[in-house]
Amino acid sequence: MTENKDIVIQVEPREAQGSGASGKLRREGMVPAVVYGGGKPPVTISVDELSVRELLKQEAGENTIFLLKLKGTDEERQAMIRELQKNPISGRFVHIDFIRITRGQKLHVKIPVELIGDCVGVRHGGRVDFVSRELEVEILPREMFSQLECDVSNLEIGEHVTVADLADQLPESAAFLEDENRVVVVVEVPRIEVEEEEEVEDEELVIGEAEEPEVIGKGKTEEAEEDE
Repeated sequence: MTENKDIVIQVEPREAQGSGASGKLRREGMVPAVVYGGGKPPVTISVDELSVRELLKQEAGENTIFLLKLKGTDEERQAMIRELQKNPISGRFVHIDFIRITRGQKLHVKIPVELIGDCVGVRHGGRVDFVSRELEVEILPREMFSQLECDVSNLEIGEHVTVADLADQLPESAAFLEDENRVVVVVEVPRIEVEEEEEVEDEELVIGEAEEPEVIGKGKTEEAEEDE
């Protein structure tokens, strides 16, 4: 359960639109944002960047449910982050989408996957490829949890874990919005060994091609001797 009634994020109405207005907000330490869902039209707002960073320090991170309060009014609503856009260079927040939380309505959220255990395949020379670091789930707000755990302890080289293998960690009313056969993690043969095998095959192919003209040449010589 990730709802925290003690967390209140205060936001302000945002009337000015466009890149110029958004840039001015960011220089002032505010982030342009939009609130969606809950059977109401979207509302453009701005939110203090530091307050969002504090929110992300919670155990559930972006999946934390909090109280969103509109500054200067009595309007407040439970909400959570739907999408968070960052500048890849500075790390500053560029834009945030919030979603209103309605009791009994399921949410579509991305839950991170954490690998646990000492992989036996790695001890035998394999390499872990962490393919899916988060999975999309349909879940009720009151049943939200912080992460999925993927135990790789018994995985040998060539073995893998799929989405279906993690289904028992979901509450009964929740479901994955992913292909159940999607690979989450796989233990691969070390890349260097694969490359060496390919090099050996290439060498054999080159030798085979080089030998072929010799056989043809020998045949022609024998025919020529017979004609003589």
